[in-house]
Amino acid sequence: MSQLVLVFGDAHIPSRRDCIPEAFYNHIQQTTYDLALITGDLVRESEMRSALPPLPRSFVVVGNMDYGSQYNFHEQIQLDDFNVLLLHGTQLRPRGNIKQLWAIIQKIGADVAIHGHTHTASIELYKDQLFLNPGTITGATGGWGGKTDASFIELEVSKNELLVKLYLTDWKVVKESTLRFQKQEHKILRF
Repeated sequence: MSQLVLVFGDAHIPSRRDCIPEAFYNHIQQTTYDLALITGDLVRESEMRSALPPLPRSFVVVGNMDYGSQYNFHEQIQLDDFNVLLLHGTQLRPRGNIKQLWAIIQKIGADVAIHGHTHTASIELYKDQLFLNPGTITGATGGWGGKTDASFIELEVSKNELLVKLYLTDWKVVKESTLRFQKQEHKILRF
């Protein structure tokens, strides 16, 4: 039996954006998720949750804009055969530094790192480990006004297989990219 996981972050509601794209809202509302993983920078959690359909059980980490948050700096979650590290990524220099993140997951024994902070979606396989960044679900920019492409990720986890779907919109067209991965021994392989 598989698990369906919603992955998003960097909402910055209400400081930089006040909603998610309508197409994303409708998709999330019509999908039954088992879990949500949120990479931080909610800003005001109650307003962020009001801008989204109801969420399933969630793991949330604190971002650099989540002042006074009660959430942890990171979470480590087991999804079937995959040990996942969830963090915002504030400590990475420069932002999104996969080499630094790889060193962190080596120390803690994780297979997959899910991070945010860059506001740019990415799916990267580096030294047999998987790095996922859902980007910004609201299209919030990295500190200046306006909006950028909005994005989120869905994971379908079944034992040692992981289907990663990236949803990205320029606010006109929604694009979907799908990649499949498999864990063999201590390596993540694309297939």
